[in-house]
Amino acid sequence: VHFQEYLNMKIKSITFSPQEPKLKIIKNVFVYISEKHEQIIVTPFYKEPNQGYRYSQEECEVLKIDSSYDLIGEAIKRNIQKFDIKEYDAKRSSKKDGYTAFHVSKEKSMRGFEKNYTLIDVSGLTDRNNTFRIQTRLGFINRLEITSTISAHCDNAELGKLVMKMFNSEIVERK
Repeated sequence: VHFQEYLNMKIKSITFSPQEPKLKIIKNVFVYISEKHEQIIVTPFYKEPNQGYRYSQEECEVLKIDSSYDLIGEAIKRNIQKFDIKEYDAKRSSKKDGYTAFHVSKEKSMRGFEKNYTLIDVSGLTDRNNTFRIQTRLGFINRLEITSTISAHCDNAELGKLVMKMFNSEIVERK
């Protein structure tokens, strides 16, 4: 009889599955790139736990546009790990000009910021965040989006190269 109990214990341990986290989150960062100002801004986010929306954190990282692919990929991975759940502070400005990336950019207006910086969103594909979905919305009339995926465990240089490749894409609006 003891042997049968032992077997039952072994079988239960084989079928054990880890507990699911209470709140599943897909992490993300925004990467803003400007040729005009020769800079890359990597902006980490918070997720508001009650309302579910995301908002930029107080600090972002600024790199030179000619930084190595390795450095760019490393900055993206480092900042995506800063993603956190935090209640929104009502004292923070909710207007567009409250964006942290705008404040560290070299632009004087939001209109200039939106014109001179290309936005690339790097986020987890699922709540496990094992794969990154990289997506950009180009400023053309047809609002064409380019999307790619890459393993979150990839080499930093591979991630940086893919982001810059998407930024430098030669897709143009045709008349």
